[in-house]
This record gives sequence, structure tokens and C-alpha cells, in this order.
Amino acid sequence: MDKQQKLRNTAEGLLAGLIAIGFQGPWRWSHHRWEEAFCQAWGAWEPAKDPQVFRTFSMGGSANGRTSQAREIFSAVKRTSPFAEYNREPLNRAPRGLTPEDYLATCVEGATPQEWMDLARAFLQEMGEPIPDRHVTLS
Repeated sequence: MDKQQKLRNTAEGLLAGLIAIGFQGPWRWSHHRWEEAFCQAWGAWEPAKDPQVFRTFSMGGSANGRTSQAREIFSAVKRTSPFAEYNREPLNRAPRGLTPEDYLATCVEGATPQEWMDLARAFLQEMGEPIPDRHVTLS
């Protein structure tokens, strides 16, 4: 995977993981608010250590070409993505007509659906946001 593919994979995995745990969106946080929380959750997430699938993220990125700023993940979300409107509308609860879990299993690489959901929970926890009750928000 090249850099853009890794970024897109991360963005779509995180967003689908958030949907799978009941987050509805839209993503309304400024990068100043969410980047540190994301980097904390990402750094503790075991699958993130695979350089074949994932970028390394740090505050401010780096000049070495291997480390990105967290905000770069959303620049890789294309118009053809089921999450293209992630920051303007509620997140697509049926990406490509699939459940979020099925989307994570078939369209995103590098982690299991449960691992993506664990990342989403860790991110919301780092943000100080409540973890949604999936049965209430997606029913």
C-alpha cells in the first residue's frame, strides 16, 4: 500500500469502527481537539504497528516521510467513499450496503472488525466523549 491507501484505510476503518459502536456523527471536532486523542489511541492499538498497512502518526508529523499528522487521514477520504460526507452529515450506517462490521471485515485491511471497534472506543475515551449505546443509536 502507498501512503494515500494507508491513510484512506485508516480513515475508513476508524469511521466504520465508530459507526459499529454506535457513534452517529457528523465528525465536528477541529483537528486541534481530536488529533492528540487519536495519536494516544493509535499508539496503544496493537495493529497499528504493522508498517505494511498503517502509517505512524505523531503530532506535527515528521520530515522522514514515514510519519504523518493525524489530520492527513481525512484528506484521503474520496468522493467515492461511503464516508465522503463524514464532517457534514451523520455517518453512513450502511456503507456500500453492508453492516459496519461487514464493511470492516471486507473493505478495510489490517485489523479485525473488533479491533477497529476497540480503536474507536479508545479514541472516544481519549476524547472524553461517552461511548454510545449501540442498541439505542442504531436501532
